[in-house]
Amino acid sequence: MWHDIRELFPIHRTCVYLNNAGVAPPSVRVLEALSDFHRRHAAQGWSRTARYAREAAARVKSLLAVLLHCSPSSIALLHNTSEGMNVVAQGLAWSPGDAVLGLDREYPANVYPWWNLEKKGVRYIRVRPVHTAQDLVNIERALEPGVRLLAVSVVDWCSGFVLDVQALGEICRRQGVLLVLDVAQALGVVPLDPQAARVAALSGSAWKWLLGPVGVGVFYCSPGLLSRLDPVFVGTDTVVDPQQFLPYKFIPKPDASRFEFSTGNQNDWVFFRASLELLNEIGFDKVQERILYLGDYLAGGLERQGFTVEGRDPAGARSGIVSFSREDLDALQTVQRLAARDIVVRERDGMVRVSPHIYNNEDDLDRLFSELARNA
Repeated sequence: MWHDIRELFPIHRTCVYLNNAGVAPPSVRVLEALSDFHRRHAAQGWSRTARYAREAAARVKSLLAVLLHCSPSSIALLHNTSEGMNVVAQGLAWSPGDAVLGLDREYPANVYPWWNLEKKGVRYIRVRPVHTAQDLVNIERALEPGVRLLAVSVVDWCSGFVLDVQALGEICRRQGVLLVLDVAQALGVVPLDPQAARVAALSGSAWKWLLGPVGVGVFYCSPGLLSRLDPVFVGTDTVVDPQQFLPYKFIPKPDASRFEFSTGNQNDWVFFRASLELLNEIGFDKVQERILYLGDYLAGGLERQGFTVEGRDPAGARSGIVSFSREDLDALQTVQRLAARDIVVRERDGMVRVSPHIYNNEDDLDRLFSELARNA
């Protein structure tokens, strides 16, 4: 099966691409879907094509709802992780002296939206992570009076360390704090159940483990938080019956789609549907298992070569990221040398970050091992 899936991704013929935690490449299913969409538009005009695009968006939400164990009405298709974080940061009513707690060295998408609240008198507090279970203890200790919201990433973008979402939800429940999650590196590879974990909102990007287009964000808003958020941006698609232009009726939609305030990139909806349909056809569970298997294969080979694999807690969950270091290793130079041999990985925080996906195989990883040994 995995050989057949590999053949759906042309990129394997040109390089060993191991940066799926950055931007994953599209499959031929996507190319075919986009070609059909644009040919349909060219032949039939927009009035007939628009319905096809709206159906694509609805299907995307229904598949994401399966992945997140929630209702499609709790999902909005935005543009990126930052937009979802800003929906919450700017939508809540804050008072001077309130505080947001986060982790230091997070990806900026989950930093600047909260830092930007300082002009409203809201403090932004950051805890230094250690990427072990101790992080949960340190987070709970830092929940001082005044902290109203905890905003953290489920998967660390550099090391791949996975936080225990269920435990975070329980901590926040006890302290009466809203839990907001950056799931950019978790969507599609780490099981998520925001309702079970009492997550107020989560935001992530489509273009990593979900194989979606650059420029689509996935935003989940719990029913309890929805009523507390004041939409900062509003437009034609904020309101019920958006195709009824006149007379004006400013009645916001009763679900998360109110945050899709104006015309979205409908090309991207078609792209995203094709990718999610493929993942669903394989089985989301099987996709996760395959990615984690490749990660284990990768970590084992790296450790045998004397590298230190970062962020992998033997007792905790694993992600799709495997980052490694060694005292004598210059990570940036290593990435550049590998790129010259058509092996694509990334340097992150002094480590080499590798992130395989379902179209990769053991041969790809063995080639990486060989090149690392050759340059040792």
